Amino acid sequence: MKGHLQLLIFISFACTIQTSIAQTGSGSMTVDNSVVTVSAGTTEQRFSEGTYFGPNASWQIDGTLEIYSKNIWVAPGATFSGSGKIVIYNPGNNPFYTSMASGPSNIDGNNSGFINLIIEHRNASNILLNDVTDPGFGTSNPSGALSAALNIGGTMDMAVNGADIILNGKNLAFNSSGKIANYSKDRMVVTGNSIVGHMIKEYAGADSFVFPVGIAEGDYTPATLTPQSANKLYVSVQDYASAGKAVKNVALGMDRVWHIYGTPSATVSMILQHNSFTNGNLFKDENAAIARYISADRWDILKGTNPSAGVHTRDNIMLSTDMAANGGFYTKLAVSGSSLFIPNLFTPNGDGNNDTFEIKGLELFAENDLMIVNRWGNQVYKSDNYRNDWTGDGLNEGTYYYVLRVKEASRSEWQVFKGYITLIRAFK
Repeated sequence: MKGHLQLLIFISFACTIQTSIAQTGSGSMTVDNSVVTVSAGTTEQRFSEGTYFGPNASWQIDGTLEIYSKNIWVAPGATFSGSGKIVIYNPGNNPFYTSMASGPSNIDGNNSGFINLIIEHRNASNILLNDVTDPGFGTSNPSGALSAALNIGGTMDMAVNGADIILNGKNLAFNSSGKIANYSKDRMVVTGNSIVGHMIKEYAGADSFVFPVGIAEGDYTPATLTPQSANKLYVSVQDYASAGKAVKNVALGMDRVWHIYGTPSATVSMILQHNSFTNGNLFKDENAAIARYISADRWDILKGTNPSAGVHTRDNIMLSTDMAANGGFYTKLAVSGSSLFIPNLFTPNGDGNNDTFEIKGLELFAENDLMIVNRWGNQVYKSDNYRNDWTGDGLNEGTYYYVLRVKEASRSEWQVFKGYITLIRAFK
């Protein structure tokens, strides 16, 4: 098998030079920069502290490549394909260097080509996307979030509990064929409470994809996005402090903000899941909804569904295409009386503007009823489920008085609001 002899020669040389290397593998490396074929039914192994794939490395893997290395570096230009898999093990489980320290597998993908294989993640101490020094090829490597970006065109199999992927300010990208499998709160993608580095998915069409992200290990807050057309979507997550997007009443929130945007412009359906231990003391799942940031402490809230604990939906969202735009930030807010905006004037003249008595935020409440009376106390309108559709038909211009009652949830107490509304059909 081409490439295998190179490994054996290097390890043999390393073992004869330093006894410490024989015990721990410190300083050992395997460098591949040629065509390598791993046939079906065979296994290639990498035991050295560093495994490096050069710019001319071309791996056809129909069998298995097992890597026990602390550092894995992939040069721009390296390619991987085949029907087999790459298995990433904890370096502390190294069967050759039995004293190698346990820890994460540092992977520097250098935003190289998509790896069109199954990658079986079996390191319960995580994969850490991290800059690894070029071993001497002198390649031109990217910077910022792309500097150690890992691109998956096959399947990332989160194969054991504790096998998280730590973004560390880098991108983890999946093309239209790329998948992530066996994710859970114990096998997730950790954003590190930052929007420097995202989980990215290219969509071929109206497919659903789960981004199993969270700001820290165990803090599982996945986003499921379904665009209406082909697109590339970016997802990360933060807490309120790190997001820096003010919430008027944090007691009604749940201290998580998802950063979601796309290129090009896309309309998506969104499912966001969070953990109850972050809930403000007034947050209730059943009367909460996904909110999109506008500015200052203003968020637009659109009622969706709450199919299970901590899970909320919102449809037909036009995503921002600008990473820095306010509209790229989403949270969940529960409703209260302060969520309502009740106007004191409306103009039902048929011009399509302000033609109904519209109470903004009313749709967020589980129940409502509305009564309108004239100045003499006579009832002129009544609805047990008001839908913002009263036009004052048959009534004279003037001032009327309302009594509005709302329930945040079906078992909640009624909240009562009273005030006046002026009906004007034409301004003089």
